[in-house]
Amino acid sequence: MNMPNVNLLKKLRKPETRVRIKMERTHYGMKFFLPEKLSEDELLRLLVRIPAAAYKLSEGQSIALDFADRKCSRRLILHMINSIVWEKNIKISAWLSKDEESLKLFDAAGLSLKEPEPEPVENLETENSEQKEESEIIEPQEPVSALKVVYNSMRSGQRIETEGDVIVWGHLNPGAEIVAGGSIIVAGRLLGVIHAGGYGREDVFVWAGCFETPQVRIANKLCYADAKSTACWHKSVLITLEDGTPMIRENKFNKDK
Repeated sequence: MNMPNVNLLKKLRKPETRVRIKMERTHYGMKFFLPEKLSEDELLRLLVRIPAAAYKLSEGQSIALDFADRKCSRRLILHMINSIVWEKNIKISAWLSKDEESLKLFDAAGLSLKEPEPEPVENLETENSEQKEESEIIEPQEPVSALKVVYNSMRSGQRIETEGDVIVWGHLNPGAEIVAGGSIIVAGRLLGVIHAGGYGREDVFVWAGCFETPQVRIANKLCYADAKSTACWHKSVLITLEDGTPMIRENKFNKDK
């Protein structure tokens, strides 16, 4: 009787380790943390396999690449620019590294070495009083329910983070961001970044008067949308989690029967 190959059995039982590129939402767009242990060719192949929807950003937003301790070559930098900037038409606003030689190469190529700083809400200046009213966030005293109400639109660089619910009686413009532990209501156009259930809650919802954002996050689920693939684009919608899957429904209650 033939005995099984022990080494082969161990190899078959060993779980496959999959290397992923970690992505993090930022005030300027997305930050990519690139695996250090992959070869340059493997890293480039991994970047090419990222779904196109993951690169979808609001107008004026960009991405940052964090190479950590990787020593970058000129070839890698050129391939990055070719495959991301030129082919995907994505702006790379920051090239980050802990390796001094890589930083020198980035600097010699005229690439930015620092992430864009958020625009302070309190220092925003407008050309006229009408724009000023739209850009300011008016927050009442914190009630017991931790509900935050914004009585006008939010513009790029403005950000709200709260453990409760948020209501915006205006537009959430590109570059604006809301992270709420509860639900989020945007009465106007939803163009910015929102994260409902930001601390793990799944019994939350997102309601928008006009759905126009490419990304919505509820709890730990991220869904992508665009005008071509989403029937509810430019419409009033309700977004919820059902069995762990984001569901987008058009709000038809305000239509005639």
